[in-house]
Amino acid sequence: MLIKEPMNFKKFIDAEINLKNKSKIVTCVEQAKDLVKEAVKDVSFFNWWLGKKHQGYLYRIAIQFVLYEAVKSGTLSDFEAAIVPNKTRSDYHIELKTRNTIITINSSKSTHATSESAIFREILQKSHQLYMTFEEDEVREEKQYLELTYKIDADELSFLNLGIPNGKGKWFDKIDLLKLPRVIDLQNKEPENVFSDETLVKFKELVHQQMAAED
Repeated sequence: MLIKEPMNFKKFIDAEINLKNKSKIVTCVEQAKDLVKEAVKDVSFFNWWLGKKHQGYLYRIAIQFVLYEAVKSGTLSDFEAAIVPNKTRSDYHIELKTRNTIITINSSKSTHATSESAIFREILQKSHQLYMTFEEDEVREEKQYLELTYKIDADELSFLNLGIPNGKGKWFDKIDLLKLPRVIDLQNKEPENVFSDETLVKFKELVHQQMAAED
C-alpha cells in the first residue's frame, strides 16, 4: 500500500531555507546582474540595442556562477553546489542542494511559468518528488526537485520564484523571494557590488568556455 502525504510547501521551504538564506539568494542574483553589467561595459558588441538582447545568456551564466561561489565560500550556508552536465554533455548547469531539495536555476518569461523544458529537468522532476512511503513500517524520503526562476527586464529583476514545477510549464506552488522581508546582517553587512579584477576575469573565462563549448 502506497500513501503520499500532501506537502505544505511554504512550511517545507521555511524548514529547508531560512529567511536569512532566502535574502542571500536575492542578493546573489542582484550581484550577478551587476556582474554582467560590469563585465560588458567596455565591450562595444553589447552596448547597443541588439547587443543588449543577448545579455540574457550572460545573466544565466552569471547567476549560476555567483550562487556557486557563494556556496563554496560559505556565504550561502546549509547548501551544497555541484556542476552537472546535461544528458548529452553539451552543456552544464548548477544544482544547489539542501538536506531535502535539489534546485536548478533558469530564466522564465512569466512569473506564472516555470523554466523551459529540458531533459535534465524532466528527469529531476520525475525522480525527485518528496513524499513518505508507509509500507511495512518503512519510511522512505526522497529529495524534492525545485526550480529557481527569474526574469530580468531593462536591467531590473522582475521576479525571483522558488517553487515546485508541475511538469506542464506551471507551478504546483511557489514563492517570490523578492516579496519576502530582507534580512540584513549589520555586523557583516555585504559591501556594494564592487567586483574584484579576479572575479571579473574568472567570470569572463567561464563565459568564454561556455561559448567555446557551443561552437
